Amino acid sequence: MVNKNIHTMKQPELGKRIFELRKEKGLTQEELVEQCNINVRTIQRIEAGEVNPRSYTVKIILEVLGVDYFKEEQKDSVIFTAKEKKILNLAWIFGIVYFFIGFIETAADFYQLTGDTSLLNTSLYIVVKTISAISFVFFFTGFHTIANRYNSQLLKVITLFLMAAFVISNCIDVFSMHFIDEIIAVRTVIECIVFGGLQLVFGIGILQLKSKLGQLAQVNGILEIIVGVSLTTVFLASLGLFLLIPTIIIEVFLLYKLAKK
Repeated sequence: MVNKNIHTMKQPELGKRIFELRKEKGLTQEELVEQCNINVRTIQRIEAGEVNPRSYTVKIILEVLGVDYFKEEQKDSVIFTAKEKKILNLAWIFGIVYFFIGFIETAADFYQLTGDTSLLNTSLYIVVKTISAISFVFFFTGFHTIANRYNSQLLKVITLFLMAAFVISNCIDVFSMHFIDEIIAVRTVIECIVFGGLQLVFGIGILQLKSKLGQLAQVNGILEIIVGVSLTTVFLASLGLFLLIPTIIIEVFLLYKLAKK
C-alpha cells in the first residue's frame, strides 16, 4: 500500500492509491460511483491519473472506501520538535536581518570594487560583513534543520557548503579590501561562479521537497535555480542579485510557516 499523504498526493499517484483502496474493498468502479454519487467516467479519469479531483471529491471516495480522510492527511505529516521550532523561528528572524543588511552589504561591496571608501570606512565595512555572515548562518541553519527532519542528504550537505562558503567569502572580502582593483574584480567573478553553483544545487534540493513543503517551496526552488544560473554566467549576475530579493523573502516566509505549523 502506498504510504503517502493523500491531501498533497498528485497524479498519477493519487489515482493508483484510490485504485488500490477500491480493490482492497472489493468494489468495481460502478459500485464505487453508486455510493459516491459521481459518474463512472469521473472515477475512471481519476484512477487513470488524467485529472486532479477536488479535496471534497477525494474525501467522499475515501469515506466510501472506509478510510479516514483526516488520518490519511496526517499519515506522513512531519512534526517539528520544540527545539526544531525554536531554530526555525530564529532562522526566519535572522533571515529578515540578513535581507536588510544585504542591501548595505551590496552597496559596500560596490564601493570597495570601485575603490570609493568615502561612504564606508574600514571598521564599518568589517561590522557589516560580520553581521551579514552571522545572520546568513543562522538563516540557513533553518534549512539545515528542514533537511534533517525530511532526511534530505542533498539539502543537508548543500546548506553546510553554503554557510561555510559565505563565511569564508566575507572573510576574504575583508582581508582583500585594500587589494588592487584587478584582484578584487577576479575575486568577484570567482564568488559569482561558486555561489551560483551552490545556489543552483540548493534550488534542486528545495525542489526535491516540494511535495512535502508545498507550492511555496516549489517557487523558491525554481527561483534559486534561476539565481544560480544567472550568477554562474557572471554577465547575468545583476539579474541574479535582483532575483535574490523575492527569493529571500519567500525563504523567510517558508521558514515562518514551518515554524508555526
